[in-house]
Formats: sequence, structure tokens, C-alpha cells
Amino acid sequence: MVNKYSVVIDADIARSSGIAEHPVSSGSRALLESVSNSGHKAAICPTLMSEWKMHRSLFARKWLASMIAKKQVNFIKPQSTTTDLIKNHLENAKYISIASKDAHLIDAAMISDKIIASNDDTARGVFCELSECYRGIRTIKWFNAITDREFVSNFLSSDCFVPEKYYVVPTKV
Repeated sequence: MVNKYSVVIDADIARSSGIAEHPVSSGSRALLESVSNSGHKAAICPTLMSEWKMHRSLFARKWLASMIAKKQVNFIKPQSTTTDLIKNHLENAKYISIASKDAHLIDAAMISDKIIASNDDTARGVFCELSECYRGIRTIKWFNAITDREFVSNFLSSDCFVPEKYYVVPTKV
């Protein structure tokens, strides 16, 4: 039996999940379909819901409405702890700005099943750097709907082993 997860899905996936066959659109759409078809839930905090409402495609709007109707959305209210970690442990102003914009994803993942789906590899890289100082986020899996398309689909349908490269961990040089 496959475990059922609550996945934090960034608004960039909602925005790009159109009906085009472009790799970005089709990858984002495939991720949303994998979540619902495998019986998983979406974990959404108020900040993320606001972003979804502002940026979602028509496909994402219908997908979210369907997920809500099927009671496959976990509405969560995480504490905002990542913002303080960013301010206390990052020095580069550009990194602080990047991480602050997506801190709610980390907060939401920490109180759900520690899975983020986002196409923002820059933010992932900054959080990987932050994980050197704050080990608590190293348990979060971060999937890119485009570059990790096949793997994330396999993971969501079969609960397979997840290699370290998908976790928010410091990059090895």
C-alpha cells in the first residue's frame, strides 16, 4: 500500500500548468494530476492560497476546486519560523530576498509531510545553503515538476526510495 502525502505545491506550478504541451506547462500539469490521481492531498497555508488565487491557470483553478470538493486539501496554518532563520543565518541580501519570498513553503512543509513541489531551483539552492545552519529543513523533499517529472510521478504513485539529491541539504562540492 502506498502512503498518502500532503504536498506543498508552489504557486509557480499553478501558474504554469496550462494546457499547452510546452515542457513547463505539461510538467506542471502532470505533477498536479499525479497528486490527485494517486490520492494525495495538497497542503495549503493562507499565504500560498493567496499566491494560488493570484497566479493560477485555468487548469489549476479547476484542479484545486476538484481537490477541495474531494476533501483532498489540507488547509494549514504554520508558524512563521523560517523568516527568522533566514534573517539570522543568511548574509547575502539577494539570498535573503529569494528565501523570504518562499519561506512559507518551508513552514508549510515542516508541519505537513515535508514535501515541496516547486519549479524554483534558485530558492531551493538558497534553502540548501540555509540547511547548513538549520538542520531541521534537511528532511524536506523538494521536487521540480519539470526536471524531476518522471521521478516525482513514480514517487507519488509507488512511494519509492528518494535519493539525497531531492532533499534540502547542503550541496557537496
